[in-house]
Amino acid sequence: MKPSPCKLELAVSDLPPLPSEQLLIDHLAPSTRSSLASAIVMSPGRGQAANALIAAFPNSKVTSWFVDLHRAERAREVTSEDVHVICQPDLPDTSWELALLPVLKTGEAEMNRDLIHQSWQRLTIGGELIAAVNAPKDTWLLNQLQALGPKVRCHDHATGRVYVVRKSSETFKPKTFDAEFTHRVDDRILTVHSCPSVFSHRSVDRAAAAMIRHAPIPEGSTVLELGCGNGAVAMAAAVRSQTGHAYAVDCNSRAIQYTERAAAQNQIKNLTAIVNHNGMLPNVPACDIALLNPPYYGDFRIAEHFMVTAAKKLRSGGEAYVITKQTDRYLEYDWWPLEMTDRTTAQSYDLLRFTRE
Repeated sequence: MKPSPCKLELAVSDLPPLPSEQLLIDHLAPSTRSSLASAIVMSPGRGQAANALIAAFPNSKVTSWFVDLHRAERAREVTSEDVHVICQPDLPDTSWELALLPVLKTGEAEMNRDLIHQSWQRLTIGGELIAAVNAPKDTWLLNQLQALGPKVRCHDHATGRVYVVRKSSETFKPKTFDAEFTHRVDDRILTVHSCPSVFSHRSVDRAAAAMIRHAPIPEGSTVLELGCGNGAVAMAAAVRSQTGHAYAVDCNSRAIQYTERAAAQNQIKNLTAIVNHNGMLPNVPACDIALLNPPYYGDFRIAEHFMVTAAKKLRSGGEAYVITKQTDRYLEYDWWPLEMTDRTTAQSYDLLRFTRE
């Protein structure tokens, strides 16, 4: 059996800009703009376009916004100190002369629409939204920008397209992309809130539903959910633990905001939501149960991170439950001080139980 995996990542400084962000950087290079008071960059990568802006306009106020704390912290490692790097659920409620949006052709459509609407709403009259996509034959992003009203200027490149839209009025009415839905937990109907970029937006994920149905939560338990997404699993755990407490953790700031919103609406007071990306959770006590529903992307790194964090936060004899279709991957490694003690079928998934020594 192999030791717990430990994969080396490229240093952030070695990572090139994402293709769409590189398009923006190249577009900005020959800019005829003589001055810039303020700008915001909404990058799905490391926000290198913010560095390009502050280098060209050193007296400007440049903000690099992230919804994900892990990406924000990684970006801080390579971003100029003159750039304001922030992580929060929505764009700051302030005005900007320029908004830069790199869009990946494989990105989340609703999230990109949300950012288009939010950034447009915050642009000053005469301000510009410049968006790029790594798709030379793109029509989707073009259609979204044309819906704003003004003429869209298109710049074609071999690797994609860059669009420029200048705001001339406040007539556009932004749309909300929030969702609210319900699901049953024992004899209660719980309301769940979600929005774009939150895992399992608009529904309870099938794996999460299997976790809720099959993972036992004794009364009085202290429960830790890693990667809480829309908070459905953590709220179910809080309801079942009754006199215990549930901690919902996610690196996505929106996931935390919407979990807190739903907990308040459902009058669940024994739940604490925490935005965190590194597993350092000093305010979370030793837990009886950890619930893990890691995503399948990321070359197993996220699953590994969840397992290592669970091992640190569980008390001796505590149990970690993992819902997965990748059981063989978990069997390849020694997760000490966690040991697999049960494997059951939960709908079309495996529910793995690990017990801490």
